[in-house]
Amino acid sequence: MASVTILGKEIQLEFRDDCDDAATVSSTSVALAKMVDLINGTTWEESQAAAFRMMDKIVFFRGEVTVNGWRMSRPCCDEAQRTFYWSVGEFQQNSDADVHGNTFFHDCWHVVQYRQAGDKYPANNDERVEREVDAINHQIDVAIRLGCDDREVSYLRGFRDSQQRIIARLDDGVQRGGTQTA
Repeated sequence: MASVTILGKEIQLEFRDDCDDAATVSSTSVALAKMVDLINGTTWEESQAAAFRMMDKIVFFRGEVTVNGWRMSRPCCDEAQRTFYWSVGEFQQNSDADVHGNTFFHDCWHVVQYRQAGDKYPANNDERVEREVDAINHQIDVAIRLGCDDREVSYLRGFRDSQQRIIARLDDGVQRGGTQTA
């Protein structure tokens, strides 16, 4: 299995059958390597570096993946398994290493939150939104450190400040059910 090393932590890579063709693996791997180089070349606060090291695996998929009984058609994280599921379509929509890096960090921070909560998922929508706002707050600092432009940072701030947009994103591409677990 392929892997990348971020801040000294080896992270396994998996390309699901729906995106394991040579062209997709190659283009995704090149962009991922740029993200890894940028993260590894940036100075981090210890809490940020520790968050990046929380993830054990990145799974690229196309279409839909089932995670903890939820069918997902967008990127998501299985905090208990420390696995980030990254929609290859969304990954390839933006080739900027800084955007990839802060996106990845956001879900790494969700693993931190899960651990801090005693290995528990959010109990309700209010807690889900609270964790999103917290993750975005940390993501903004990471985005700035990675060199994201003002437009991207402003987008993150606007998203953080709109509970309606947060709830819409939490519900976007999510359906209960599915027979396979990731």
